[in-house]
Amino acid sequence: MYSAMALAAALLAAGGSAVAQDAGDDWDFGEDPAQKLSIAAVSFENFGVAVRCMDGSLSVLMAGLPADSGRRSLSYRVGQGPEQVSNWISSPGGTTAFAFWPRAVARDLSEGGRLTVVVPTDDGSRRISADIPRSREAVARVFRDCDRELTSGDATAAPRDEDFVGLVWLRQPDGSFPDRARYADGIAAVQCLVRASGRLGDCTVESEFPEGSGFGRAAVLASHRTGRVGPAGGGDEDIEGRSITFTMRYGIVDNYMTPPPSRLPDSDKGYNDLPPED
Repeated sequence: MYSAMALAAALLAAGGSAVAQDAGDDWDFGEDPAQKLSIAAVSFENFGVAVRCMDGSLSVLMAGLPADSGRRSLSYRVGQGPEQVSNWISSPGGTTAFAFWPRAVARDLSEGGRLTVVVPTDDGSRRISADIPRSREAVARVFRDCDRELTSGDATAAPRDEDFVGLVWLRQPDGSFPDRARYADGIAAVQCLVRASGRLGDCTVESEFPEGSGFGRAAVLASHRTGRVGPAGGGDEDIEGRSITFTMRYGIVDNYMTPPPSRLPDSDKGYNDLPPED
């Protein structure tokens, strides 16, 4: 196994900045073959980001955020890139958040530069800034472990959020619970291609919560079996080949997610510990 720095989970002071790592360094990398786990991470005293593959499931997480529960919207900018607004999810009262659409977020983060994250709070927002190095290999290794390829720019078709590209549901997928479900609720983020008939095909799971719950596979099967879309304005517009992205919820979502594993391989520090008391 390879050692990796842990992610810190204390909150950043409002307007504060994390201490930059050497811009020439790659991200830290760790793996645990027994758990089918690999992770690339950048950690600071009180903030961190990581790209992780666990049992074939790709995820991106940020640690050291203001505490929140369930689905949350974060905006971020990396270097000179555009500001992105994306959906994330946390365990109840969690200071770690997971991206719904990890491929696009991981691609942005791997380019390196000044990372600025704006997190909504009860009394406004909290801004977190850190200089993160470019990852030329560590993040790509995690992608390969999840049978994916890390590409740059628009070469990747990774979605950024829910997008129906001018289409509407004619019949929503049947969101039946998967057989032998171990959780009372969950959520899956899915990407599909549209057939000429409006039916969905080639659907893939971008993320599922809880991880390993089976909700992602259930969402794909339901999308293939019963999902159907059409032009928002009606008519006989050619829609074949369009790519749509959406989420499917199971049960009462936003208060179910269990905290992630607290440590990286070969690390003696936790990255999702509770923040220190004031």
